[in-house]
Amino acid sequence: MTNRISIDDIAKIAGVSRGTVSRAFNERSDISKKTRAKILEISRKHNYFPNNSARGLAKGKTECIGIVVPDLRNPFMPEMITAIEKAAKKHGFSALLSISDGNDETQSKILTRMAFGQVDGIITTPCETAESIRMLNSVNTKIPVVCLKNFDGLRCSSVSYNDRIGVQQLLEHLVGLGHMRIAFVSPPESQWTVSARYAAYDEILDSLKIKYRKNYELPPDSNPTDIWKNVGKLIFDSSNRNIPTAILAFDDIIAVHVMKAAEAYGKKVPHDVSVAGFDNISFSAISSVPLTTVCVNRERLGETAMELLLRRLKDEIKSEELHHIVLIPELVVRSSTAAPHVLRK
Repeated sequence: MTNRISIDDIAKIAGVSRGTVSRAFNERSDISKKTRAKILEISRKHNYFPNNSARGLAKGKTECIGIVVPDLRNPFMPEMITAIEKAAKKHGFSALLSISDGNDETQSKILTRMAFGQVDGIITTPCETAESIRMLNSVNTKIPVVCLKNFDGLRCSSVSYNDRIGVQQLLEHLVGLGHMRIAFVSPPESQWTVSARYAAYDEILDSLKIKYRKNYELPPDSNPTDIWKNVGKLIFDSSNRNIPTAILAFDDIIAVHVMKAAEAYGKKVPHDVSVAGFDNISFSAISSVPLTTVCVNRERLGETAMELLLRRLKDEIKSEELHHIVLIPELVVRSSTAAPHVLRK
């Protein structure tokens, strides 16, 4: 259970008065940054959040939503954020963006600050950990939270894309071209999304009676600008006697690195190896070889998430009601995939 302790308990633990705690929650200027940080940290550790519904009567709504994402390195994120901001503006809301760096503690501090009255609700692509889920569930009892992923144990409403159908569309396309050796290239499997897409890859190949399996997992400390070098060593090195004829990448970023690695090792895409990605980010259509991928419509994702958040804010959906909306990606076939070279002779 959350909120077992009161504002008086927080004051006692912090060694300050009840009024000081109240001033900290209301971001008053007559309290030191050090004291406020101490109070907020104690509140976060004890899952205590001020009653925003009562504070809202006195202060009015912020007409602002919080957007929390892990980073901005993948173009998918800025494109998705733009879609959410556009949807928020359409409904009269501004947006406050925060970056968690994929770190539980950072994300927890961000969510705590937002729950203390910075925003009316939160849309987030959260960290994929048990601690993250616990924190999200706690915050969702105070202000509305909509996640752009769905995990086991998550007690927040969500909007997500069906990864399994996306993987199925790509694999059926590649098998339909005649590929029997299709590898999967991914970040470390510690992420839930990575594990889910690999599980789909494995299950769908099994249903298609394809025996070949190979997951090339990138090192966890891979430099984002040098992923192609690791890909080259993993797949195209001369010691690899069983090079796949097609590669399904976890996302479009990795797919572009795969194509760069292939070129560096003298392989032509799609003549020697077909490559497919996931997400349909903006530059996938204008990469050196236009990339086959599945389209995750960011505008639809943002609009749907904002509509779900608005329903919570209007009390059309209660905090204990969970709504999980799953959208369907669409296959986009471009020049990076073709029949295996052996079938074209």
